Amino acid sequence: MEAGMTQEQVALEAKINKSEVSLLEQGLRNPKWETMKRLAKGLGVPCWHMVALGEQLEADESEDEDTRPPPG
Repeated sequence: MEAGMTQEQVALEAKINKSEVSLLEQGLRNPKWETMKRLAKGLGVPCWHMVALGEQLEADESEDEDTRPPPG
């Protein structure tokens, strides 16, 4: 979404299947290195940017988990 592209557009640019894009976006699949390179090229960003963004998202999720009240 941030790139202003649909999953179909990303899939076409990256030369991968649209269902693969969907699974990756939902966090249901981890990309292989070749897929990462294709996605980066399709999105017009360097691979390191995608890795850094992924690390930031994971860090943000960890912080959110730490600040949630305990269940019950």
